[in-house]
Amino acid sequence: MRKWRFIVVLLLTFSQSKAAHIIGGEMIYEYQGPGSAPNTNRYIITLKLFRDQLTTGAAMPTDVAIGIFNNDNGSQIPGPDPTHLYFLVPKNDEQPVIVNAFPSCITNPPTLNYHVGIFILIIDLPANVKGHTATYQTCCRIINLENVFNSQGLGGTGSTYSCLIPPIPDKSPQFNTSIDAICRKKPFTLKFNAIDPDMDSLVYSFAPANNGGAAQNSGNINPAAPPYSSVSYINNYTYLTPLGDLATIDPGTGIISGIAPDVGKYVVTVSVNSYRKGVLLGSHTKDFIVNVTDCDFAGAQLDPQGVTCDGFNVSFKNYNNSPLNQTFFWTFGDLATGSADTSTLPEPIHVYSDTGIFVYKLVINRGQQCSDSATQIQKVYPGFFPAFNNIGRCLNTNIQFKDFTKTNYGFVDSWRWDFGDPLTGGDTSLLQNPGYTYTSVGSYPVQLTVSNSKGCSKTIKDTLAIVDKPSFKITNDTLICSIDDLQLMASGGTGNIFWSPGYNINNQNSFTPIVSPKVTTTYNATLTETPGCTATKSVVVKVVSKVTLNTGNDSTICQTDSVRLNIISDGLHYLWTPSASLVNDTAKIPIAFPASQTTFNVTASIGKCNTNGSINIAVVPYPKANAGADTTICFPDSSQLKATGGSSYLWSPAIFLNDPGVQNPVSTPSQSIKYIVRVTDILGCPKPAFDTVLMNVEDIVADAGPRDTIVVVNQPLQLNGTGAEVFFWSPAFGLSNRDISNPVAILSDNQQYVLEVKSAAGCKATDTIDVIVYKVKPGLYVPSAFTPNGDGINDVFRPVPIGMKSIKYFKVYDRRGQLIFSTTVQNKGWDGRFKGAPQDSQVFAWIVEGLDYQGGSIFQKGTVTLIR
Repeated sequence: MRKWRFIVVLLLTFSQSKAAHIIGGEMIYEYQGPGSAPNTNRYIITLKLFRDQLTTGAAMPTDVAIGIFNNDNGSQIPGPDPTHLYFLVPKNDEQPVIVNAFPSCITNPPTLNYHVGIFILIIDLPANVKGHTATYQTCCRIINLENVFNSQGLGGTGSTYSCLIPPIPDKSPQFNTSIDAICRKKPFTLKFNAIDPDMDSLVYSFAPANNGGAAQNSGNINPAAPPYSSVSYINNYTYLTPLGDLATIDPGTGIISGIAPDVGKYVVTVSVNSYRKGVLLGSHTKDFIVNVTDCDFAGAQLDPQGVTCDGFNVSFKNYNNSPLNQTFFWTFGDLATGSADTSTLPEPIHVYSDTGIFVYKLVINRGQQCSDSATQIQKVYPGFFPAFNNIGRCLNTNIQFKDFTKTNYGFVDSWRWDFGDPLTGGDTSLLQNPGYTYTSVGSYPVQLTVSNSKGCSKTIKDTLAIVDKPSFKITNDTLICSIDDLQLMASGGTGNIFWSPGYNINNQNSFTPIVSPKVTTTYNATLTETPGCTATKSVVVKVVSKVTLNTGNDSTICQTDSVRLNIISDGLHYLWTPSASLVNDTAKIPIAFPASQTTFNVTASIGKCNTNGSINIAVVPYPKANAGADTTICFPDSSQLKATGGSSYLWSPAIFLNDPGVQNPVSTPSQSIKYIVRVTDILGCPKPAFDTVLMNVEDIVADAGPRDTIVVVNQPLQLNGTGAEVFFWSPAFGLSNRDISNPVAILSDNQQYVLEVKSAAGCKATDTIDVIVYKVKPGLYVPSAFTPNGDGINDVFRPVPIGMKSIKYFKVYDRRGQLIFSTTVQNKGWDGRFKGAPQDSQVFAWIVEGLDYQGGSIFQKGTVTLIR
């Protein structure tokens, strides 16, 4: 099953590839006379298919399926084979397509090699009223078309080639089958002209290309009956502009010319209508894929507009920008300028001597083989000033647009307005001063293209904001006294305004009327910009007979603090005195910074009405907090904190304190600590003050050295005491100096020394050291056995030095003589392990050598038993 699916896909892909080489076609008919049966007519129907021979893949089809439809009722005329309705038409001939001459001196010329396949069907058709339609459909135009969408998968955009056979004897027009080279962005000519055997009148136009209907591959299918659907055009191309806006077709000759688009393949379809004695007989089309290549040729190509409306300075350029254009020779047709009438610059600027019409010329590569020239008209009519405005901006109202264009020469003779309304296609006008109604709020890009009789033409744009009603501003709600006048104001809008009610107002049509209501009144302002474009806003004028003012109670603040002077009042304006300590003396609720007791007076006013009041602010100082001086105590002593400056106190942190809420708490700290005291008083300032005190704790620890120290008789012993700055050893017996940290002791008997240390702050501590004196010679005393079982007793084997200064080495060997432990550090021993593994019970040998306190060498050796 998978194998057959692969073969089917392969065949479909091959068929699509085959169809993709067909790049165009047309179908023609010729009336031959009566048919062999009564009430029939004989026709020769010819299908021409064009193929690009430079592509790989399948050749021209060997046969095609053509369907014939009766236009009276849409029925299909059956073919001779009862298995299908179409006529299977074999290829009659295949010929190369004529390639027209290329432009002279072309570079990178394209290779054009096309064939046309000719398929001829001779058929007798029954006479009828509306004639017949002959059709051939296939799929899959080539991919990467620049102007027509074409999918790359199966069922891509195909082609339909058909012809309408009229009910009267006629021979259809036949298009020229030649092809031309087209270079990107260059002038070109493409011959789509036709010949009518009956000499009927022909009119040409671009037409939509038709897709392939239901065709999914190049295999023959029964074509669908008319009508047929168009392909989808892309990239801003349409069937009316298949080669862009700069290419047009001559309706009288069928010649397509202009400036070519960029490199690519483009579908071009031309329809030719045939007329006989002014009566339309039918339409005939040719569909062809045009190839625009990157070729180039020298040439002169001038601006066809040729009019300047801004001044006498005119810039010229050759729009053929080929690098083959080597030299330039311009004549501007302005003899009055003398030698300035010519130029050899590529893009010269000429200043014309007068207004008028001038004929200028450009010669490219003058006197050379690849020469070309062009002549054009230049109109010089400076002084063209387009302008317009509009009256109105509301939706659903007739907005009037007015042209204010001025011209110094000729007269303004054409206008084209585009009102920028995306909701309709009828948003244009050719009137000078049109009107237009917008139905949705939004911003619309209005554009006017205006021309004068001298050929000047410009497009100007503006953005029109459409609103549901005009926008304007009026006076905010306000307050006046009953004896006052008030000027209302409206701004930001244009048109007419009307105020209501007319109660005590001097001018209801003024943008700035004066009112003098005696009671609270709401005034409404209605602005009318244009008929139907109105908006209304309101202002409430509240009227009072007096100004209310309540300054509140007097207050007390802490010195250097600020205070808001809070009052209750309906006044509109205020004035405070004295102003020296105020941030803003005209604020309703100002901020004050009085340095001493101050009475502030205020006047609140509404127009001519006012009321006075005052408020007194007393100023008292902050408490003067004092936590006392920093101190140092000895651990574990206590110390009493002493604060002043207020009536209540709170200490933090509360740790080590007997009561943090009293003025003088007792602290028993175990470490140095910083205390902060919060002080308040009852003098009037409710805010606290703070101060800090440091309590430094000295914890002195005396160290006289190792608890027991062994020496021999008269061996000097260096004592080393630590813990403070002052040292005192007792008794003084045998010491070199009892008042230093490291005296030397020489003893003949055991002795205990007591060390007392004292810090600069007077803190004290003591420690003792016992010196054991052996009345023997200096030596190394080594045990004969040890038990490394982890009980803390006799776990390590080491020599015990007596009267020794150091050891040079201590080594242990097993019975094989292998070294299993070695050290040079005094008092370091062996734990019974070798390379981390516990050794079995056995006898080990050892040697040791050291120096005694007098510098003499002592060597010893022996054995030790490890007991498990």
